[in-house]
Amino acid sequence: MLRLFVFIICILASSASWAQDGRIGVQTEAEEKAANQSQTPTLMLRKNQPTHPERILMAFYKVAGLQPDFLKWAEKSPFLKDAKAIDTNTITSRENNRMSQAFTELDATEPLVVEIKIRLDNYSTLQEVLKLSEFTPKTFFSYSLYDESVAIVPKDIANFGTIKISKVEMDEILEKSRGAEVTAELLLKPVVGDAKTPFVQGKQSYWLLLAEIGEIRFWSSGAEPKLLWMHRADWFKPKEDKTLMNLKSGMGGM
Repeated sequence: MLRLFVFIICILASSASWAQDGRIGVQTEAEEKAANQSQTPTLMLRKNQPTHPERILMAFYKVAGLQPDFLKWAEKSPFLKDAKAIDTNTITSRENNRMSQAFTELDATEPLVVEIKIRLDNYSTLQEVLKLSEFTPKTFFSYSLYDESVAIVPKDIANFGTIKISKVEMDEILEKSRGAEVTAELLLKPVVGDAKTPFVQGKQSYWLLLAEIGEIRFWSSGAEPKLLWMHRADWFKPKEDKTLMNLKSGMGGM
């Protein structure tokens, strides 16, 4: 399960040189510009499935330039839980080979998808500003699998703690969402894996993975989520855009 942890920024700063300086609610001109860059949803985008923890763990190793111990991981495979003793070696070997192949084929530049529930009720109609307490310099996303844990730290996530949204657009968002709580979907590009010193939270250790925010999307709840708001970084060029443009081009020729 995805868990959102909040921890003291000075601890994070000592664990990784790229931790943020963290000013909650205070923005520079550059930060405000980044936070204000929103797009009206015009593409036929669909909500992604969150990235599996195994792929996140592999992405950390890939970015950090390390080789995982696949046999060790395979020996902790959930497929062994209800397996017969006679099948243990076969399953372990199969999982070892599968993960080794998956790691070889893994493209670490592909975005990781994480989700978090956010509330939209802290909106100022006077300032036309939405405050999100879920996005601070102390935010990270943690995953545990095979007795290893990784914490993804989205770079500059605090820039989205304050978002400039017009009253008209906010009214449309609230009407579509039909509630104050929605899902924020983050598409993150891994850039740095800190394999030197793990961050320790209580009795749990985490390898830290810094990721750049390619895109943030707000989705309504329910069986058929509606896209409410999105921000896309200038450098982010998702493959699905090309697919949608090809689809649009094909429809135009019909």
